[in-house]
Amino acid sequence: MNARRTVHCAVALGSNLGERGEHLRAAVDALRAHPRVEVLRVSPPIETAPVGGPAGQGDSLNAALVLETDLGAEELLELLLAIEA
Repeated sequence: MNARRTVHCAVALGSNLGERGEHLRAAVDALRAHPRVEVLRVSPPIETAPVGGPAGQGDSLNAALVLETDLGAEELLELLLAIEA
């Protein structure tokens, strides 16, 4: 971390398509690789049934993590959306 003010953030992760566990691992790895993000904790994944949304979707694999960053809220959101894409 550099000399900027850092904050702790909680981030929820989830996937219900394809190799769900690999998608979660790749997201955590991408965050760990960012020079202005430090991943502090990652929960074990849990499987949950879908709620709402289109019929016939599969179960989701979900996890949460705590990170420390000096990114602003909009910058962090842009990073998370890029990783999701």
